[in-house]
Amino acid sequence: MRSLLPSGLRRGSVVLAACLPLLLLTTTAAPAAPPAVVATAGQVTDLGPALYTVNVRNAEFGTLPDGTPVAYAISNGTPASFTVVDARDGRRITAVPLDGYTVGGWVELAPDGTVYFSVRAPTPAAVFRFHPDTLRLEHLGGIAGETALYSATFDANGVLYFGTYPHAKLVSFDPATGRFRDYGSLTTDAAYVFSVGIVAGKVWAGTGPVPHLYQVDPLSGQTTEMSVPASLLENTDWFIGIEPRDDLVFVRLSPRGTYDMAVYDLRRERWLDQVIGNTFGAEPTAQGRDGTFYLMAGGTLTGYQVPARRRVSTGFEDSTLPAQLADAVGTYGMSLVDLREPLFPGETVVGIDTDGRLWHYNLATRRSRIVPADVLGSPAGAHSMGVGPDGTVYMGAYLSSGVMSRIDQESQQVEQVRGPKQADAIVSHDGTIAVSSYPGAVVHTGDPAQPWAWGTNPRKVLELGRGEPHFQDRIFAMTSAGERLAVGSVPDYGQLGGALTLVDPATGAAEVHRDVVDDQSVVSLAYRDGVVYGGTSIHGGLSSAPTQDQARLFAWDVAARRLAWSDVVVPGATVIHELEFGPDGLLWGMADDGTVFAYDPGQRMVLRSVATGLRNTNTWGRVSSLYHRPADGLFYGNAGGRLFRFDPTTLAIEVLVESGVRESAMDGQGRIYFADATHVYRFDPATTHQ
Repeated sequence: MRSLLPSGLRRGSVVLAACLPLLLLTTTAAPAAPPAVVATAGQVTDLGPALYTVNVRNAEFGTLPDGTPVAYAISNGTPASFTVVDARDGRRITAVPLDGYTVGGWVELAPDGTVYFSVRAPTPAAVFRFHPDTLRLEHLGGIAGETALYSATFDANGVLYFGTYPHAKLVSFDPATGRFRDYGSLTTDAAYVFSVGIVAGKVWAGTGPVPHLYQVDPLSGQTTEMSVPASLLENTDWFIGIEPRDDLVFVRLSPRGTYDMAVYDLRRERWLDQVIGNTFGAEPTAQGRDGTFYLMAGGTLTGYQVPARRRVSTGFEDSTLPAQLADAVGTYGMSLVDLREPLFPGETVVGIDTDGRLWHYNLATRRSRIVPADVLGSPAGAHSMGVGPDGTVYMGAYLSSGVMSRIDQESQQVEQVRGPKQADAIVSHDGTIAVSSYPGAVVHTGDPAQPWAWGTNPRKVLELGRGEPHFQDRIFAMTSAGERLAVGSVPDYGQLGGALTLVDPATGAAEVHRDVVDDQSVVSLAYRDGVVYGGTSIHGGLSSAPTQDQARLFAWDVAARRLAWSDVVVPGATVIHELEFGPDGLLWGMADDGTVFAYDPGQRMVLRSVATGLRNTNTWGRVSSLYHRPADGLFYGNAGGRLFRFDPTTLAIEVLVESGVRESAMDGQGRIYFADATHVYRFDPATTHQ
């Protein structure tokens, strides 16, 4: 086990962490290393972090040995961070960046107050332990072959249980022995054990994207699948939460309804007819003194009286908190806390949202407040880059607190604005900017010349949804197609068959065509003369198995509402991830094997192609781009971590930045921008092409 103090402070495993917490308070993320640039290719200017944000996606509440109520929060970023703040005033007590990790998994308190949490990506998932008495952080290790850990809980004996991905395992950790126990894969048709709960001495474990609910004997490991009514399984792909409260068990379902919560009666051994809707976000609180616990349902704090089996209003909806919290992605940690304040007597519900803001709602007085918390943030690299109608480059983040950024064309300053949790594609359409987001395959459009107010400008114009009837989840391709916006999507987890959608942003009217190419996702688009051209990936949602072996280029006749044709244009390629019309009228594209090709739609044939070696290993062809630069007549783009350009006449490929490039785009003045894991850079091409 090793302490995660900065290397210069380590001296033994406990003493310095306990004696020097203030040194941890000032720890910040290390700056990104400059990209490796090919000499003479041009000039690179570092513009700073693409985005910088607090992004609390996992939190738990507890009490320090001196009685201080605290929040333990993991903020996603590069790197992720672990922060302890006073739950009353948001004051930071200690914080540390978690180098090598970017995404949190869960935070759980042991019966003795010790804190356990998991983090992942790009390093394989690992479990950490934090000691509140000494402020010491330990790395306990991971589970071989498992890249993500989910939904931890402790049993009455103080043993920790959690689920894994991609082998759908149940695993335990016994603090008394310091050993992990691998119970093995619970199923072969689902990749995730996503929810775990201790119910009447047994471990309940829920899977996805194929839903199973199991009981596991913690001693013998014997596993029994539970029967769940068909009415509850309808449109359910995941069991995402298992919360026992007295003789009831509350099981959250996804995407059924809006993350419905089903109720199981342990005494009667049956599922109740009662279902609580729209419960995504923080786990419910423990039960209060009167047997009531609290949860967020539809953005409103709701009480559930277990003895009476009924929901009750808390008055939260009449407070100022819903409006104050509306611009955050959500609340990801919540607890009943005694703040020991005259104005907040007795039980107060305390939550922390993705922006790192604490909120307090007193159940007796109905008094409320927002308290900024000093959570350690970090840079976040651009998950997507695109260009607005005025030529400004915009960037979206991965699983963020709801942020985007844009680069001012005059000052070159990076400005952050509100956005979706995860922006997957950004394009211009008819004088507006269009932004797609995950989950649920959503599109917002707006006028960036007007005041930016996410949700209003841009506003939502399309949501295909994970569930029936479309089963779509991610949109990586959009293009302007006359008065309508053409949208290409990837289906939900475990599903095959993406969709081509044509939506009118003015009215929201949408024409959805699933399986344009059988069992393939639509991941690149271009439009000309009434025809939408699309490139496919043989891969569907995560945890799905392809049935096709080659990606295709297709043509969709917009007026006739039909597929005109689809062809294999790069034999052996599994993804056609970029399409762009050139001034020569040819449709230029890239395939995952590194092939660049020029396609003549009139002759319906590939006229030229070249193997570049710029392979793309992403199953949907992400982290790539292709665009034409009129100033020098060349195509620019990125793939395989490199920024490149090529001459459409000679097909001579020139690598401009040789590593670390994740996204790139060209602004209205012909300047090239690219992002690595944390920063965004401007690339100014040489005036003449060598």
